[in-house]
Amino acid sequence: MLKKITKRARPIPDLEIFKFVNKNVKSRYIYEKKLHTNFLTKYFQWLQKSSLNRLNGLNLFNKLSFVHGTSQAFDDFYSTHRGRRFRVFKGEFKYHQIIWRENKIKWTYIEKESIKKNDAVIISLPFSDFGNEHPLMKQVINECDKLNVPVLIDLAYYSIARNINFNLNRKCIKVLTFSLSKAFYGTERVRIGIRCKKSVDYDPADLFTEMGMLSRISVGLGLKLIKKYDTDYCQKKFRKKQLNICKKLDLTPSDCVIFGLGSKKEYKNFNRGSKWRRICISSILGNMRDINA
Repeated sequence: MLKKITKRARPIPDLEIFKFVNKNVKSRYIYEKKLHTNFLTKYFQWLQKSSLNRLNGLNLFNKLSFVHGTSQAFDDFYSTHRGRRFRVFKGEFKYHQIIWRENKIKWTYIEKESIKKNDAVIISLPFSDFGNEHPLMKQVINECDKLNVPVLIDLAYYSIARNINFNLNRKCIKVLTFSLSKAFYGTERVRIGIRCKKSVDYDPADLFTEMGMLSRISVGLGLKLIKKYDTDYCQKKFRKKQLNICKKLDLTPSDCVIFGLGSKKEYKNFNRGSKWRRICISSILGNMRDINA
């Protein structure tokens, strides 16, 4: 069982989803011009139907753009605030650091020093290395509100989580972004995401959405998935199994169904810079022999 755990976050190799995705990838979606506008409306509604999580004020972020995974939303946020210094918590998604390093963009960890007025902050919710709200998140949001520091909240793991209860109605929060990549096996390869803002400023994601310059095959598949499966599908199907696996492996169950948190010495190599050791158990949760299918 230990051979199947990974440091990298992966969606659950769910045979039911595998079959559904294979059946519903259609070339005809390319020619359906209004498909993406329908998808954005339905996806935004779908996100608000969770019975396990609550995002107060999500309805305020109703200017919607399709993004090819949350990474496209990150790229536009970097560009919009390129004159600022970027801030993340230790253990955050590695993509940010790679882009900033390669492009010589200023950044530093939030733990290193307090938020300054010329910063821009990115926080994942649930936090990427933990599976629920970061313990310092509300404090940082308060500081950003006082200093008028823009914040992007990465909600890529929202659809595999429980116990998220957060107030988004804060002036500093400018961008939210969601993805289906962790909720439905295989969608990480077709990049189905949404970005939510309070206003449209015609950055690339806004423009591409308006002009329909996006992967309509991805959009069509995403629409089929959210019509078939509810927001809490992964939690409802795999939570009990997650608890059993974590008990066997001496892990603390994360509120993200694909993770356990390890404190034993044998898990020391899973540390990603924070105080937690996040272990991905997706391949054990799944019901497919070949997880690379």
